[in-house]
Amino acid sequence: MKVYSFKDYAHDVLTTTKKPLGYKEIWEQGKQLGYDAKLGSRGKTPWESLGAQLYVDIKREDSIFCFVSKKPTLFGLKKYKDEYTVRDIKEMQAAEEKPIAEAKYNERDLHPVLVKYLYGNRHFSCLTKTIYHEKSSKGKIHQDKWTYPDLIGVYFPYEDFETLTLSTLDIFCQKSFKIFSFEMKKSLDLSSLREKYFQTVSNSSWANEGYLVAAEISDDDAFMSELSLLNSAFGIGVIKLNLDFPEQSEILFYSQKRENIDVNIFDKLINKNQDVQIVFNCVKESNKLLRIVDENKFDKVLDDIEYEKHLLKLKNT
Repeated sequence: MKVYSFKDYAHDVLTTTKKPLGYKEIWEQGKQLGYDAKLGSRGKTPWESLGAQLYVDIKREDSIFCFVSKKPTLFGLKKYKDEYTVRDIKEMQAAEEKPIAEAKYNERDLHPVLVKYLYGNRHFSCLTKTIYHEKSSKGKIHQDKWTYPDLIGVYFPYEDFETLTLSTLDIFCQKSFKIFSFEMKKSLDLSSLREKYFQTVSNSSWANEGYLVAAEISDDDAFMSELSLLNSAFGIGVIKLNLDFPEQSEILFYSQKRENIDVNIFDKLINKNQDVQIVFNCVKESNKLLRIVDENKFDKVLDDIEYEKHLLKLKNT
């Protein structure tokens, strides 16, 4: 007996609706029609699996699918290609181009999600501290948002290297710490991308690695193309948070690595903000003793039970 596949699912949805759709719309329409009950193993993000299979299949000459539009990406069936109307396409383009609706929670409510992800992720393995802009001296709140990042992360090397190795690296002036800077947003889409990206360039490019982080990120082709260009030109990375499972958050684009932090900007940050001072006092004292000092000065990494409570609070906000 033939197994009902994602391609069968897409075929049935597009046959029923007779309209071009994005892969997420195909998934949602199929759920409403009850086709999802026919599928076997679907995974945690079945719409992504559906989209991936469509992108691969459509390259085949004998594919039954076709691109009806690429900005935004709309899929259709070849047999209906001549029947798709300009109105159908414009309706979908209008829907795709709407900015992502802002969630009711605050940006700082997302900090525990990022902190938990960064602590367990091998690329970062860092402790992280929220930087409160309002604690900065002689600054204006608007300007401070372009000066101070939302969070600073520090990778401490003590669990990965022997004490003698670290001492020897210090003799040869080779750094073993890594400093990460993060700008947090609730959502990212094409309408606000440049403003949010360049804010991150302004307040995070001084560190070894700088990242723009959001829980909701558009997957429109035009948006991703622009984001790729910005990453190539300015080097700020992008992280997509997974609220339900922080460990499954994704680095969409890696930050370009800066070998040394920008001393001039660092000096400005460290002299005018108490939270930045706390972070680097910990780094200084830890470097002396070759162990992490005052770990409790960083944001707490929630355990699974604490995180479930936080997630419930987020969803009920």
